Amino acid sequence: MPIDSTPFEKLRARALVGYAVLTFITTFIIVAIFFRNGHDPYPEAAEGILLYLLFSLFTLRMLSRVDLSYSRLFGIFPTWCTLGQYNLWIVPLVIVSIASIYLLFFPLSFLFPEFVKTWFIEFSPPMIWTGGDNHIPANVLNFLTIVIVAPVLEEFFFRGILLTRWTVKWSIIPAVIVSSGVFALLHTNLIGSFCFGCVMAVFYIRTKSLFIPISVHIANNGIAWIMEFLTIQFDNLSTPQTIAGFQESWWIGLVGLIVSIPCVIYFWKRYMLKIDWRVPYLSESTDCENDTTG
Repeated sequence: MPIDSTPFEKLRARALVGYAVLTFITTFIIVAIFFRNGHDPYPEAAEGILLYLLFSLFTLRMLSRVDLSYSRLFGIFPTWCTLGQYNLWIVPLVIVSIASIYLLFFPLSFLFPEFVKTWFIEFSPPMIWTGGDNHIPANVLNFLTIVIVAPVLEEFFFRGILLTRWTVKWSIIPAVIVSSGVFALLHTNLIGSFCFGCVMAVFYIRTKSLFIPISVHIANNGIAWIMEFLTIQFDNLSTPQTIAGFQESWWIGLVGLIVSIPCVIYFWKRYMLKIDWRVPYLSESTDCENDTTG
């Protein structure tokens, strides 16, 4: 499909990104003013689903004006074997994420300890509440938001929409970098999230199926939720809650970095050197690569 004949020529990514920021601010203000209750975590859990709902409604309204083919955007659903093979990358992705946390925040903990304490240790919102009014329905809602809703909508927006739009505007490599950078801004672990976004983009481009990055993203967030659950159940697995404790756990980052290096090399050789660098929507065929070698 010629680039100049796609509906993405009519779409303006800056409008979508701008509305995403506005929606986040508006949702936060609404919940903070009308629904905050120190003993009830349910409003905080509802904030996430409300944010995704409002943004989805606006995004779908904008996309309805440009005659977008969703079947072409999502591609063909891959075989379960292919899904399983790509989801095996969850293990190295988690290791890379842990290594990137220490790569970024360990040196900063000496240079700007208050920033690390505020941004990394104290800022992260809870995944699971152990007490308070309505904490059980709040946990159910938060689980659905984190593990199901967020992966589907984020992959649809960042990989499906922004990646394709910026490929039309610039080219595929800058589009991967910028869309992954914007994705990373939504997360505390900037380096890890940027790497994750790039990997999801490569999977999408390689397989020509958005279902692959969606499934990997779901598995990634599911593991994060399970790790949080184990942290609550076993205090000895808890993340360091002080700057000193974080600095003393430096060896975790070192081990993660050592393990990450061969994973990155293998990924580069396996997925980056031989790839059809065409964004799926602009490809002549949307057939999914049923590559079971992972």
